[in-house]
Amino acid sequence: MAEQTVRVGVIGTGMGRLHMEAYSKVPGVVINAICDINEEEARQFAQKYGAPHVFADYRQMFDAGVIDAVSIAVPNYLHAPMTIAALEAGIHVLCEKPMATTLADAQAMVEKAKATGKRLMVHMNMRFRGEAFALGRLVRQGILGEVYYGRASMIRRRMVPTVHFPPTGIMGRGPWFLDSEKAGGGALMDIGVHTFDLMWWLMGQPEPVAVSASTFRKLYEADAARMGVKFDVDELASAFVRFGSGAVAFFDVSWAANQAPEWNVRVCGTKAGLQVNPPTLFRDNGGILENTAIELPETEQVSPQQHFIECIRNPEKELISSGAEALQVMRVLDGIRRAAACGHEVSL
Repeated sequence: MAEQTVRVGVIGTGMGRLHMEAYSKVPGVVINAICDINEEEARQFAQKYGAPHVFADYRQMFDAGVIDAVSIAVPNYLHAPMTIAALEAGIHVLCEKPMATTLADAQAMVEKAKATGKRLMVHMNMRFRGEAFALGRLVRQGILGEVYYGRASMIRRRMVPTVHFPPTGIMGRGPWFLDSEKAGGGALMDIGVHTFDLMWWLMGQPEPVAVSASTFRKLYEADAARMGVKFDVDELASAFVRFGSGAVAFFDVSWAANQAPEWNVRVCGTKAGLQVNPPTLFRDNGGILENTAIELPETEQVSPQQHFIECIRNPEKELISSGAEALQVMRVLDGIRRAAACGHEVSL
């Protein structure tokens, strides 16, 4: 039986080009429209993927009735208005992370998806990376026992958007990354969202109840000023999260630090523990701690875009990284900003 044809559109030709590539590999998906304020670049990608429709205004794309689903890969402050407009137009949405710049906007997105009955997924692609996906499956089987502690770090040495990234390409496009009103935060909202989300997912998604945090901007503010770029977001963020289950977690992230680079997630449970890099499961066997390397067979790997399409075709299929889950992550990110500003723990 042939798969239901799904017509997709992509807004944003920076990170959006990765969405286009992924959709092009999903059977039954037609990339039907590309939208970007840089219409010339949008036309280039439309030609590459055979999209017959090109738009410079997302509202015109939604009104045209040429797509069933859309990927939104634009600056953070545009996520909420574009998502809400798409849902109101009867279009399913895969939105880039973070889902919004404010908790209120994130809540409005989830409420609109519920009211319209359309699927809302947030592109937390770290969950879908092969080994992490395999670890997540083990977690859902209860292999860790009672989870009580998580620890994660994504330390980049010199990767400040605009300062260290070219103005074209996929990542770090545009000075909006360094503007709190447009980005919602710096390293926290850019890579902290990934770091916390993956750790939280591998912990079994306990309910967060309180946060302590600090944020810093110490190394590249002067460089940005010399470039004439506003820079009022965090360069490094560190947070401690408490959960209703009694579990706790610590994570830190940086765009720039005088340290060795690091990327890992660790989770401790009463029956077993895990780490992401390298993907390993740790279990006690008669007093001896055994290390088991984890792999996901290539035949079982799935992209976020493929999963999104599968959930559109099957309304009963559970979304991985649904809007409702991403809202919980947004609660933590918002708590981190508030805790860093006031200097003490805040309740969520």
